[in-house]
Amino acid sequence: MAPSPAARVLRVRVYADVDHRARGLHWERAFEAWLQRASEAVRGPLGVTFELESARAWERRGSDGPLEPVLEALESLDAGEDVDLVMGLVAAPVSFSGAQHELGFARVLGRHCVLRGLGGELPVEARQRLEVAVLLHEWAHTLGAPHVRDGRGWMSPKYDAGQKGFDARTLALLGAGLRHLPGARVELEAQKAWARELRGAVEAMTGPAWEGPERDFLLEWTERVRASSVVLGPEGTPRSLTPLERQRLAEVIALEKAGRPEVAAEALEPLAVRHPQDERVQLLACYLAVRLTPGLDATRERCERAISRFPGEPSLRMNVALLHLHAGRFDEARDSLVAARRNLEARAEVEPAQWADLAGLFLRAHCVTWAEETAARAPGLAAAAAVLEQAARLRRQVALPARAEAGTSPALEPAREGALVRAVSDVEALLHAGSSGPARERIAALAQAFPASASVALLQCELHLFQGRLDSARTACERVLALREDAVQAHLLLGVLATNTRAHARARKHLERVIALEPSRTEAWHLLAREYRGTRQLRTLQARYREQFARDLP
Repeated sequence: MAPSPAARVLRVRVYADVDHRARGLHWERAFEAWLQRASEAVRGPLGVTFELESARAWERRGSDGPLEPVLEALESLDAGEDVDLVMGLVAAPVSFSGAQHELGFARVLGRHCVLRGLGGELPVEARQRLEVAVLLHEWAHTLGAPHVRDGRGWMSPKYDAGQKGFDARTLALLGAGLRHLPGARVELEAQKAWARELRGAVEAMTGPAWEGPERDFLLEWTERVRASSVVLGPEGTPRSLTPLERQRLAEVIALEKAGRPEVAAEALEPLAVRHPQDERVQLLACYLAVRLTPGLDATRERCERAISRFPGEPSLRMNVALLHLHAGRFDEARDSLVAARRNLEARAEVEPAQWADLAGLFLRAHCVTWAEETAARAPGLAAAAAVLEQAARLRRQVALPARAEAGTSPALEPAREGALVRAVSDVEALLHAGSSGPARERIAALAQAFPASASVALLQCELHLFQGRLDSARTACERVLALREDAVQAHLLLGVLATNTRAHARARKHLERVIALEPSRTEAWHLLAREYRGTRQLRTLQARYREQFARDLP
């Protein structure tokens, strides 16, 4: 004797449209009785009891015509994720041919079904028997049950008054669904387990009674689930956001804009887990993770998974570049930004702000030429103008060659600029720390890698000055200015040299040039004040300083 099935209560929400409500004053009470009769029919073989969660008015009209568009409207109205089944009631048909699809409609493996009310011309007992058959027929579809073309049970495509119950194989299939749902609609492993059991039940349905497109669809769906890395919807494609989930996503966006990214990230996480194929969700999840936890490997893995799913989305590449920059992986950041630029160039329309954002990241990666070229694509934007200004300052500071004119070969390949800029910074840090030996070795290696580079000559000038080799320092800095006249650091160093050797005219010339190029370099103002001490120019310099900094020159 087979064991009794475990008791299971299925919560049902029902919507009645205007036409259905107009034909019955107490439609809610009538539907609850309808559910009770259906429960009595399946409580024994399946252990199922249907429970009415709520009965709601549905402001739609028009009961004639096919029911599939009505089902689509119901799905859009209520995703039903907090109940087991959502039903829609529409008015009775003008005439009834006996076809089940005229009385009800459900999507196989879905969560919704639409039922027509039945006219009062039928005897009460016959009407109630038909209502139960139609409701259970459509409910069984939502668990995957196909039609059975032997005409004896509830899954027959055509109604007959003599039909009663589900056949044994359909009961096995329904039992599989009851064991795995509702989790199998939203959790990958639960769905895979359901698909395995469902496939076994469908493969047992052999013979002409079960042959047809429905059986083929179920076998194909279970195979897709087996191979999928995401939860699939009834159509065999990744689940799309429900109306409630779309509302939650909007709330997450509002939280982020309100300056509450931690709360936004927490609220988004369930959506991110359930919808790995939804581009908006995954873009936002990557962005928030980068903003909140840039140092975690999990953040980089999350964003890289999103890139594998949406390789044409530039913002993902830019976020990954930010992670690389945070970790000091400048070459990887550069490669991600180049890929982001390709993504943008492939688009017919791009917001100028996107070019400005990319330009700013290129500059953070010390890719100066690419930063300038990208910023030029966003003319008029303050962010782009700031990038161009900062790039020009960086060129002057480290004596990078000027940007090549169109059609000419650059003096330094843009892809190598970042390495040179960072090397200049590293060597200067060594010199400031008093590590002249390691600095000298780095400069020698740079001279091999970047021959005839003004940046390397600048480092040689600083090294010679640190070692007290003043003539060698002066020669190296003058070589820098011969290659790059606006190299502000070279002017400053030559000004220091001239001050220390009492070459006042030369000192004033170089220090004035520093102030003209970079007014914020206060050390140049202070040295120049010493040079102008006891002269009329000092008062003029003090007035200029006050105008520049709104305070007196110390």
